[in-house]
Amino acid sequence: MTDYPHLKLQVEDGVGILQLNHPEKKNALGWELHLEIIGALEGWIEDDDVACVLLIGTEDYLCAGWRLDVLDGITGDERRRFTDLALKLMRTLYDYPKPMVAAAAGVCPGYGMDICNMCDITVASENAYFGSTQVKYAMNGFYHAMLQRVGSQAARRLYFTGDPISAQEALKIGLVSEVVPVGQLRVAALALARQIAEAGPELARVLKGTALRSGNMDHLSALEYELTVTHDLTQRAIFKDRVKTGYSQLKSGVSKAIERLAD
Repeated sequence: MTDYPHLKLQVEDGVGILQLNHPEKKNALGWELHLEIIGALEGWIEDDDVACVLLIGTEDYLCAGWRLDVLDGITGDERRRFTDLALKLMRTLYDYPKPMVAAAAGVCPGYGMDICNMCDITVASENAYFGSTQVKYAMNGFYHAMLQRVGSQAARRLYFTGDPISAQEALKIGLVSEVVPVGQLRVAALALARQIAEAGPELARVLKGTALRSGNMDHLSALEYELTVTHDLTQRAIFKDRVKTGYSQLKSGVSKAIERLAD
């Protein structure tokens, strides 16, 4: 595995854990972290040991947003190179071929919130706050990713004001999937990522691809496309093996469909 000075990488139970580790900057995204995150994620695309990726910082913070010292210190072609690099990172996150879970703690301002929104699911600590704070520096946040999660009024309020909201408010409007007690973020987010990874890399990629595409179709096109995906899956060995196992368990009174219902 490639060594990245500002990341801690680990693969556990099918989950690629990508932990941001630049404490001097509270994981604010400058040249280094952009390049390292892109490199780490690209390295896991064809890695069958990874079915799901968990993006995490610490129990106190995930990412402090843009590196304002970088933005303030570069001009001309250097600024264009930096914004192009940011675009490459966001494309990598937004279009990643495997499911991604973000684990957010502390204040997630601007770009810190945006990278969460470009993952598939966000788990938040009770100490988390989210805001499209770029407007306070005469920049724009990333509205499209926010709108995929919340209604237009909530998205525009965040986008226009730049004021942060609490983890509980973020849960209420659908910006995050779950809020967990302080100190339990890694445990909870990793548990979710492991559940997703149980699908295995082959099925996880199919499901992620379907989720990326069907949401941009009209309802009838989506039905036809998703049924085509179903037909494709039923021809695969993974389907035949799992149906056989599941049916055998069902005959003995054990249903995989409700195995975690008590949880």
